[in-house]
Amino acid sequence: MTTRERRSLAWPELLAGIVFLGASVLLLYESTREYFPRVEWRTFDSSRAESLDANRRAAHELELFSELSQWNRPSRRYPTIAGVGEREKRWRQLADDGLELAHIALQVLQPDGGFVYPLDKPMNRLLTLAERGNLGAMCLMTGLVAQVKRSGLSAEHFEMAQKWLSRGADLGHSECKLQLGRRLILGTNGATRDPARGLALELEARRDGYGHDVDGLVSYFQQRWSTERSNLTQLYCWLAVDAQSRLTDGPQNMLRLLRVEAWRLDSGSLLQFANQLASSQPSLQACVRLSTS
Repeated sequence: MTTRERRSLAWPELLAGIVFLGASVLLLYESTREYFPRVEWRTFDSSRAESLDANRRAAHELELFSELSQWNRPSRRYPTIAGVGEREKRWRQLADDGLELAHIALQVLQPDGGFVYPLDKPMNRLLTLAERGNLGAMCLMTGLVAQVKRSGLSAEHFEMAQKWLSRGADLGHSECKLQLGRRLILGTNGATRDPARGLALELEARRDGYGHDVDGLVSYFQQRWSTERSNLTQLYCWLAVDAQSRLTDGPQNMLRLLRVEAWRLDSGSLLQFANQLASSQPSLQACVRLSTS
């Protein structure tokens, strides 16, 4: 066999080796990428943050927080699987417009791949912002900590988030009030259960237009389930608000249960009431008024 023939036979083997090595490196990267900080596609332009007016900042924060608990799955705003990638693009737009919280969120969460990256650097930045009086940063700590696997969460980060969540709620940020109130109603995430205080905090946040993450309120009114129309109306109202941000059939399930109960009791009035609920279109502020009356 000539040297040229031996070389021609070696090329396919060499190419196959290169492909195998490349595939192995990619596989290793994909399996370990969450152990390393996310590679930043750009640095944050602080000058944009300085030029972002208060009203626009508040609107951007509300949009970010309303999607945070659904960051890697479809929502009412992004109802398809492809929409998860659209969420990442939108968060980048918020960051480009001057919302540093969106930039920090993307350092931890990658919506279009479902990856969660280490908290250390982002939490340090949030701590710096919180110490400077940034209320949104105080609330975002808890939002990011909630998405990290328990194995990747340090006690320091958990305690930091708890401390600043309470501080942000005391200073009046709606997201902090919402999340603290939710925890007090449910008795989760280290909070001692206090439904009365939790309800008050939740409703304050809802008055400010924060309509997401209503599972605490739904749980509160589910525990008051009865044939009393006022209780049923409040529960249906919050289920309907929940369906405005999450892809859920909670309102339909409640109506189904009511109709089954009406048929069991042979109650025409209860069936009529269920139909009235079905034809209603509750708003967030209507639910707040119902729950404070």
